[in-house]
Amino acid sequence: MICAEISPLFSENQADDANDNRIDDIQAYLFDEGVFVKAYNGVKRTERKYEFQFEALSGNLYIVANASLLPDFQSPAPGLSESQWQETLIHAASGTAESVYTGVISLSDYTASDHIIPVSLKRVAARFDLRIAVAGSAEVKNITFKEVLTEAYLFPQSEVVSPENSPATDIVLAPEQPYTGSESGILYLYEQQNPGLKVALNASIDGKEYSLETDLPKKISRNTVYSITLRKDVIDADVQLTVEEWKDGGDTTLKPGIDDRLTIDSTLTQLPPYATIVQEGTRLILPHLATDFIVAIKSDSELEVFPVADPSLSIEPVSPTELKNKTATSLAGINLFRIRKKLYSPNMRTVDLKVYFHRKGLNNSYPEDHIQISMTGNPTTSEGILNFGIDTYTHDFNRYIDNEFGVFTLPAEKEMLVEFAEEEDPWIRIDNESGSNTWRVLGGWRPNDPTANGRRQSATLVIRNKGDHSDREEYTVIRRNYGLPVTFLHGVWWCKYNAIKNSKSFDDQILSSADPAAQANKTLFQYLTDCTPDEYYKLWGWAYQGNSGQGMQVIEKDSVIVLERFTRDEKVHINKLPPTTLSPDGYELPSMEEFNRLFDATDYIWMMYNGTHILRNPWNGHSTVKRQQLRKNDIPVGSMTISNLIYIALSSPDFPEHEPLVWYGPAAQWNDTGILHSGHYNNILFGVYSPTGEGWYMNGGMGNLYMTKNGASSHDTRILRFKKSDVEYIY
Repeated sequence: MICAEISPLFSENQADDANDNRIDDIQAYLFDEGVFVKAYNGVKRTERKYEFQFEALSGNLYIVANASLLPDFQSPAPGLSESQWQETLIHAASGTAESVYTGVISLSDYTASDHIIPVSLKRVAARFDLRIAVAGSAEVKNITFKEVLTEAYLFPQSEVVSPENSPATDIVLAPEQPYTGSESGILYLYEQQNPGLKVALNASIDGKEYSLETDLPKKISRNTVYSITLRKDVIDADVQLTVEEWKDGGDTTLKPGIDDRLTIDSTLTQLPPYATIVQEGTRLILPHLATDFIVAIKSDSELEVFPVADPSLSIEPVSPTELKNKTATSLAGINLFRIRKKLYSPNMRTVDLKVYFHRKGLNNSYPEDHIQISMTGNPTTSEGILNFGIDTYTHDFNRYIDNEFGVFTLPAEKEMLVEFAEEEDPWIRIDNESGSNTWRVLGGWRPNDPTANGRRQSATLVIRNKGDHSDREEYTVIRRNYGLPVTFLHGVWWCKYNAIKNSKSFDDQILSSADPAAQANKTLFQYLTDCTPDEYYKLWGWAYQGNSGQGMQVIEKDSVIVLERFTRDEKVHINKLPPTTLSPDGYELPSMEEFNRLFDATDYIWMMYNGTHILRNPWNGHSTVKRQQLRKNDIPVGSMTISNLIYIALSSPDFPEHEPLVWYGPAAQWNDTGILHSGHYNNILFGVYSPTGEGWYMNGGMGNLYMTKNGASSHDTRILRFKKSDVEYIY
């Protein structure tokens, strides 16, 4: 986030003119590698702050506020070079400048861990104040600024310079009522290098008329206040006209005649743990932990604090009654303020800032009236996808996710643990090798979790001191807990059901929280045997083409059983896609090698018979696969009824604790004649992850139905049966 704020003006004269801080429109322009890239108009405004959201930290960002006041301003055109943009000219036919502000920041100087990147908006114009310091009565009837240049550069150049051949004009200020006292903001002029610039005025002092003229500085700098002073200290003294320059607090230290610097009283300040006062009371160092305490600042004046731009820090005045056990006498010359600082989360770096104060009763504010505050960065760093920011200290994935979330490096005296609400499963694990300062945060998975219905699953990461467990930091991690029903066979957690509808969406799939077979206390093979024809059809009748993941349902079309929306024009081969392309998060298409653990046998696998087959390449010594097949009849499809639909259970005698893996689904469609082949609907083509396009196919008629390696073509339809992607932590 880019946080732009108006640069404060400090003058020896009155407080800022109201026009100094008014912004009606603001835009930002990004230049990268010397060329205009993008304009940003959507700005969030909070009081005097303006916030921009950015996708990347690269290039130079130019901010222009109140550009609508410029009669000939144009936003950068596509392809405009940065050097041309930097030389943009602005014009003022009358010589009077508009209230325009600019700022520029190099985004590449920052990283994402900076969170908030401040930029100061400075006025393009200089402000002129009138000060009347006369021992008697005075009236200034008119003021003339002579030889004012009317062209200027929008952005600061390497030094104050004016465009060549800039026209010049005189500006006459003739108020309806003469000036009788000091006035701020009588005139605004654009920055200029102008040796001919003069100011003249006509005044009456104690009834006597004076005409005075003096040179103005040759260099009139932007964002600077110039005070024109009409001075006559005593009755018989000479009348003088002087010009004094007052810059903003970032550029010069002013001497307003108040000698006492603001300092922190260490005896009265109720410092929190790990906070320190240094540099003779002018600097306060705060820990990365959240703090809330009262600071006592020495000053003979009553102080008013300026708002701070950093959202992690707030400072507000408090009553002396909030400082316990102190009498009014002990608080003489003391101002009390409550400082609240939010916790800095891991990877947040140290921030140094100045907090400015205004002495109540004075017209002006001065740059030395400040204290410095250093907000120490969090000593814990992390790598990975967890980012807690500030305020909520929560990372909500808003989706299912598992495996490594992040690796945290803690100071030697710290430790990390995870806590769960009552009745929540231990779905996060933290690993730490003995003696190591690194702590891995792992998201886990529970097979066939009956609570995995998409609910929000939360855990709290805690960083604390070893031993007394003090200085506790809490960070919340949230994910959506989804799960598909699975069974284990030969090293793979196979999904029990084919994908249906939108294969990428958990909400369209059979979830482990709503597994109809498990709810009936049956294996899937038993459930398919006992379920109604309508229930069987809802599970059975889905296949896929291409990379959309949109399921094609078996339907009747002109008395032919087909897959809806089938096309022979599909060019994307499912098997060649990355394995996670069509699956919900955490699942994927099994590879050809994993299918081989089921079907790559030493002899033909006759799928129309019960039996066993022996794998050509045993998995970890397990080579026997048992087959059991049944048929489902009277399945309604439109106005038709189809029968003899095969479903086949595969199991290993070495893993009797797991229910069989059941295969079912419609035959492939490759032309307009539908899915009926050799008098049946069982020639299933399997979706398989294989970059070379290999695959498995159930070939033949019902008397010789067998498994064969066949990748088929891109437009052939396939059933999709996912597996659980590898996961390090199963709870």
